Amino acid sequence: MFMAAGVLVSGLIPSYAQATTVPSGCTGGAAPNPSVEQGSPPDGYTFNPAAPVPPGTPRSKQPRLSTASGYQPDGDKYALISTPDKMVSTAYAAMKFLPGAVYTLTDWTGTNDGNLRRADAVQETGLRFYNGSGKVVLENKLKVVHAVETDGELARQDFPPSTAPPSASSVKFFAATDRNWIMWDCVHLRVDSFSAKAEVRDPASGAWGTTATIEAGTTANYRFTVTNDGTTTLTGIKLEDPYCDVKPAPIASLDSGKSATVTCDHANVTEADNGHVSTVSVSSGTLPKKTATTTIKVTPPPAIDEIGEFVWNDVDRNGLQDSGEPGVPGVKVTLKDASGTALGTLTTDGGGKYRFTKLKDGIYQVCFDIGALPPEFAGYTFTAKDAGDDAKDSDADPANGCTATTTVGPRKRVDLTLAAGLNAPMSRLGDFVWLDKDKDGLQSRDELGVPDVKVTLKDASGKEVGSTVTGPDGRYAFESLVRGSYQVCFDVGSRQLTRSGAAHHDGTDSAADPETGCTPVAEPGGPEDLARDAGLLPS
Repeated sequence: MFMAAGVLVSGLIPSYAQATTVPSGCTGGAAPNPSVEQGSPPDGYTFNPAAPVPPGTPRSKQPRLSTASGYQPDGDKYALISTPDKMVSTAYAAMKFLPGAVYTLTDWTGTNDGNLRRADAVQETGLRFYNGSGKVVLENKLKVVHAVETDGELARQDFPPSTAPPSASSVKFFAATDRNWIMWDCVHLRVDSFSAKAEVRDPASGAWGTTATIEAGTTANYRFTVTNDGTTTLTGIKLEDPYCDVKPAPIASLDSGKSATVTCDHANVTEADNGHVSTVSVSSGTLPKKTATTTIKVTPPPAIDEIGEFVWNDVDRNGLQDSGEPGVPGVKVTLKDASGTALGTLTTDGGGKYRFTKLKDGIYQVCFDIGALPPEFAGYTFTAKDAGDDAKDSDADPANGCTATTTVGPRKRVDLTLAAGLNAPMSRLGDFVWLDKDKDGLQSRDELGVPDVKVTLKDASGKEVGSTVTGPDGRYAFESLVRGSYQVCFDVGSRQLTRSGAAHHDGTDSAADPETGCTPVAEPGGPEDLARDAGLLPS
């Protein structure tokens, strides 16, 4: 039975098959002197004899630990305790102690028939586990029940497994009797045990240990070593650590005295992981689980990231950076973090370039302020967003001037794609063809517009841009024109145009050349240019 401080202890026996194969010579176990083949007393044993010995005790019953021949199951000798009747003498042999190990004992024992007939006789062998103060915290013992006179042999005893209690620090085999005598031999101790070690790799030194300093954004490398400290082969060893990105591979089998190592990683360590204690749990069958821990210190990444790009004049308004389209200088650019907090401001250089440098890993956003552009770009607005390749299009939202967020770090240290394209303000050009009744080249109150006159708009190269006809009131207009130089030509058929520039082109005279029917090539003077008029002479 199992005893701890005199109390029956349950729940300490795992569900092992209790039969243990004992090889010839009692080898292969953990007992230090299983076959007791030495002279008297056997090596490795200490003796706690009964005392005081009553006067007149025969020599054959005086307390002694010795070896003898005749009944041994193995080798030439067996161990023997003699003691005065009703006085307990005990022999001990210290066994290898492993915390949490499962111990399975087999031995061969015997006594004489007379002792067996005494129900109160102390005739037993087993294991005792002790704490650091020398107190027994667990006892696993069996009563000797075989009389050697019946067959001239010692009999095998198989003990149920016992798990070393957490409070234990040592274990001993013992044989005890209060009668003359008890014999034992071939002490075979099976130990099922393993140990687990966890380590994390320090990137700076490459060394493995229980602690490491990891830079945020990099990968933490772990390795777990399982050692079979017992006497039998372990199978089905499982390792679990939730911090591993991929569950560690199991170990199919591990021979006695051997070690196996399994690795795992945790990618993209964050500053929130600083001080993280990673715990690996190792299990094998019904053996108690073992755990091992490592700790990481996480340091901020160096401020080496960069964000930037280009603000340009999208002349053709296609949302893409085309060859020859110039940069826009003097644009205010603000860098913000993921929460929208402004971190810094730059202005674009003479070529429209900007760049924020020495940034920490993180999430950022760039906002462009076009509320105070240089005079030559007054009135410019944002071009269309995400019109094509990210390296060539505009990323600024026309509604607020801000880009989407971007992440810089180990996977992308530099992002030079956050550009903004600007469009020149649109112009309106027109607007009147009238009948110059008095032939003075000026628009008078009583002079009416001429309808259905075809008007053609051309760019500076003479290429036709569009055409229209005057309305019933003689009015015409070309809307939403890109900033540039234009010419207007009037098709008046066989009719003649009045003289040009009578009022120096102030919007009340005719701007069309009577010979060509076209106005001069000129850029609109503002959002509206309504001085491209033409006067017709009466038929």
